[in-house]
Amino acid sequence: MSEPSRLFTPKAIQKLLIPLIFEQFMIVLVGLADAMMLSGISESALAAFSLVDSVNHLLTQLFMAIGAGGSIIAAQYIGSSDRKNAENTATQAALMVLAVSALIAVPVMLFNSPILRLLYPKINAGIRGYAQRYLLLSALSYPFLALYNTGTGMLYAQGFSKLSMMTSIVMNSAKILMNIVFIRSLHLDIQGAGLATILSRLIGAFMVTYFLMDQHAPIHYPRPFRPRLDLGAIRRILRVALPGGLENIIFLTSKLIIGMMIASFSSAMIAANAAVNTISTYVSVPANAINLATITIVSQCIGANRGEEARRATLSLQKATYISLLFTCSLVAIFSGPITGMLNLSQEAHTYTRQIVLIYCLVAVFLWAPAFGLPNSLRAAGDNRFVMLAAVFSVVVMRVGGSFVLGSLMGLQVYGVWYAMYLDWLVRAAFFVWRFKSNRWMQHRLV
Repeated sequence: MSEPSRLFTPKAIQKLLIPLIFEQFMIVLVGLADAMMLSGISESALAAFSLVDSVNHLLTQLFMAIGAGGSIIAAQYIGSSDRKNAENTATQAALMVLAVSALIAVPVMLFNSPILRLLYPKINAGIRGYAQRYLLLSALSYPFLALYNTGTGMLYAQGFSKLSMMTSIVMNSAKILMNIVFIRSLHLDIQGAGLATILSRLIGAFMVTYFLMDQHAPIHYPRPFRPRLDLGAIRRILRVALPGGLENIIFLTSKLIIGMMIASFSSAMIAANAAVNTISTYVSVPANAINLATITIVSQCIGANRGEEARRATLSLQKATYISLLFTCSLVAIFSGPITGMLNLSQEAHTYTRQIVLIYCLVAVFLWAPAFGLPNSLRAAGDNRFVMLAAVFSVVVMRVGGSFVLGSLMGLQVYGVWYAMYLDWLVRAAFFVWRFKSNRWMQHRLV
């Protein structure tokens, strides 16, 4: 008997992947533009931007996880040719993220000052003032971010990466232009960055919602949209979302704790840490795109009961990730001087940044793919509980504990924090490679 045709041919994977790479590049570009413009105001503004982004990433994890869980389940329904339940999953996910994002946004807007004082008691008054204003405006955009994130997840799930790329180009180009107008022309400093964030996310939410109203798409919102809750669908989404959300919340809480350690260092080290966080995103542009494609491909293969195809696709995508990392790490390392120079840092912060970036590039080539690419296949198959437990253990013990030992006790400060992160990557990689080789992850199914 001949082998059945594959769900995803190399040409289909390429068609899915190329728009995702452009989309990820736009996300990184807008992050660099934010950093460049805010560093032009002052190092305090850049430091505040970085600290608030850590808070935002933590606070938005629950509705981001719901959107991701919904897209994995919808993709598995597409793999099993069940369009009705795929549509219902998309609808329930949209309703859930809107409700949860609003419930998070309101208290953050009301209590942004106490939140920042609790998390960053040692930052100076200049950084705190910028941070309060940026956190308030960021919270206003949470519902738009929730709807945009969930919508793009549903576009990925059915292979419509070209539409998500179009949305990203328009949304992020608009943000860059609005940053120029609000920050450079109108001199609104960090408030300008906040306003640009709100308006650009509104544009993104509108565009993906418009695309998902197409009734011919495999996954779409019903027209007219009926806000009806389906407890069975909600439970299925939460089965994926809760482990993933808890993992990310603990991960980002750990980063927040580490951020509190970093906030006690010098302003130059705080600014350098923010700069490296921005520059390092260039390294993983194609790798992140491959991760998104992995979720779509593996989810549909598992939904269609094609576990062996999911395994082979994972190995191919891991190889592609290693190749992409070798290319991007080499480029970032070679041009680390000019890239760092664009951020208008002090000489001290510039030196810290270049040294950390070079080590980061070396380590990422070997450890990023198994630490952050491989678990996406496990998640897409439904092996969320193992991924959560392994990741939580690694980040708490290696990253947080290691940052305290290396950064504070041994006096390596910001360098110690980054060395601890590499130890975390190593332990994660070991866990996920073992789980993948065991084939236990293919025994899960969500629909």
